[in-house]
Amino acid sequence: MELFTKEIDEKLFSQYQLGSELETQEVVARIYNPVGAGVWYLLNSDPKDPDYLWVIATIHETEMGSASRAELESITIGGVFLLERDLNFKPINALELFNKLIKQEKKEKRIWL
Repeated sequence: MELFTKEIDEKLFSQYQLGSELETQEVVARIYNPVGAGVWYLLNSDPKDPDYLWVIATIHETEMGSASRAELESITIGGVFLLERDLNFKPINALELFNKLIKQEKKEKRIWL
């Protein structure tokens, strides 16, 4: 499965100038590990350096930062599975999603205390 389509790239590149500003950009796509932890919500990418992605990532905890397109495309799980793109994902405001993820994370931590 292609993680990055031409349409996704166009949206990522168009939001690059927004940097880490969550209020005014949408999450373009969701990439996930189908057999374990790891979800990357793609926000933007540098058109001059397409390997650079700005993401909201949830692996052990939710955080924002940069990720490498090449690394996401090369991850194997047990030498077999690759990451997948959520084909049913609907764009959502990045701040709204980030707040939901943090709220869910706090709720889950309370359950384990």
